[in-house]
Amino acid sequence: MRSAPSVSFPVGRCRFYLWFLLTLAALGVLVLGAWVVYAASHRQWHGLWGAALWGSWLLFAAWSWWRSPTGLLSWEAQAQPPGGWAWRSTACVEGAPLQRVDLVVDLQTRVLLRLHGADARTRWVWAERAKNPGRWHDLRRALVVRN
Repeated sequence: MRSAPSVSFPVGRCRFYLWFLLTLAALGVLVLGAWVVYAASHRQWHGLWGAALWGSWLLFAAWSWWRSPTGLLSWEAQAQPPGGWAWRSTACVEGAPLQRVDLVVDLQTRVLLRLHGADARTRWVWAERAKNPGRWHDLRRALVVRN
């Protein structure tokens, strides 16, 4: 494969990531429950520290999901040098060029990407096939061509 067609693909909050966080939270509650039962039977209060830690993680996880970057990831096949990525969002409507896009996790119907901006800023975004099924294969081709 020599090139990929130009493509713009919407990225943002991912349901898979939300379900992953909810599963971790549920597992955390189970472990926390066992820890509290054990601590109570031994007249210890370590379970409270665990509850505080779990609550803090839960707040961070919710904040992380809610603050997930949303925007439009674009691959321009005709850009110079050959091929170029750009990021468009409400904060950057005209589009900001990206130095590179790393494919970190590939689950076939969704991918986790690390976007490296020209301003040395790194964003982590999820792209899901369900957001634009007609352009999914074009996005995957662009990711493979550049990686």
